[in-house]
Amino acid sequence: MRVLIFNIYFHPEPTGTGLVIGELAKDLASLGHEVTVVTTVPHHGHDALSPEYRGRVLMEEEWCGVRVIRTGVPSAVRKDLASRVANYLSYTCLGVVGGLRAKKPEVVVCVWPPVTTGIAASIVGWWRGVPLVMNVQDVYPDSIFFGRVIPRAIRWIEGRVLQKAAGATALSEGLGKEVVARGAAAEGLAVIPMWTDVEGIRPGAKQNGFRTRNELDGKFVVLYSGNIGTYSGVGVVLDMALLLQDDERVRFVIVGRGHGKERLLERAAELRLANVTFLDTCAREELPEVLASADVSLVTLDSRLGVTSVPSKAFTIMASGRPVLAAMNPANEVAQIVAKVGCGWCAPADQPAALVGVIRSVIADPSVLDGMGMRGRRYVEQHHVREPLTRRHAELLEKIVRNRRASP
Repeated sequence: MRVLIFNIYFHPEPTGTGLVIGELAKDLASLGHEVTVVTTVPHHGHDALSPEYRGRVLMEEEWCGVRVIRTGVPSAVRKDLASRVANYLSYTCLGVVGGLRAKKPEVVVCVWPPVTTGIAASIVGWWRGVPLVMNVQDVYPDSIFFGRVIPRAIRWIEGRVLQKAAGATALSEGLGKEVVARGAAAEGLAVIPMWTDVEGIRPGAKQNGFRTRNELDGKFVVLYSGNIGTYSGVGVVLDMALLLQDDERVRFVIVGRGHGKERLLERAAELRLANVTFLDTCAREELPEVLASADVSLVTLDSRLGVTSVPSKAFTIMASGRPVLAAMNPANEVAQIVAKVGCGWCAPADQPAALVGVIRSVIADPSVLDGMGMRGRRYVEQHHVREPLTRRHAELLEKIVRNRRASP
């Protein structure tokens, strides 16, 4: 089976869909499928492009048996909204060219969002006469956009692309229902949860080199590790830190990069928060030690994103054997899993006092931490192992290709 994947991020992007779609492509190739990915040059969170990518419009590489077609981006330095829109539109146009340069696929996979990726993928799928499958990671509510024109345009594009798709995948039941409501056929939807690295991420010693290097020895560490995006909701960490600024036992550690980091740094400076440590994204091989250093790890989500978003970093935290403190709507599926499994706590992101209350109660009685961490670890070992889940993606694509071959 020849598979053509469209995603704006890909290996070696260290966070988000770049990482997981790289794993999916690699696993599809290992199953004997011919995989091509149309993506951009690595740029997420970078201050400048690597020399080998500068001034290039289209280029090709091979990675782990996967053919990678990369498109250039207008800028890696600017991180404002205009720059992001320019990157999305550039990828939409150049992605069509890159997709048509690839060997004719038997199925096209589009990773969503952003919605503009669906334009490129659907054009190539239509031109090649092959089925399109939507890999939906999230959907955005109208409330995050300005005015009425933009959300209406986005909804129109979503509807057109989803209606023409031969199938779609979603990370949760709630997200799946929203995808169907926006135009996908219910009979073509498959709910496939996100996987996590249960082999590379394992429970480790809390007192480790990461703590020592960053002067965290003896501290109660509240960790946020991941993308610091515009809608990641990380701002609540500073609200919590402000409420606990006089408690020298507690240190908040924010590890990552993204479009929202600069504003976060500015606000922390304005508030003169001495109990917050900012660190850049760590190398993948360092992540187990970083996660192990935490007493509690945070998963945050902007309240405007509702209950359908699935912040998959929660499963990575659970794999590390550390409790999850979920700052999000309690109706969110991740929050419900945390509550059901008993591997952490949840409070709305706009209630920092409630989140701080959890921290204070745990400091008073830390005996609950190990049990919660181990319950989370057992859960991901049962439900979020990579190989069975990527195989389910392969089986769905194979079924769609078989049906297309059998159709007159």
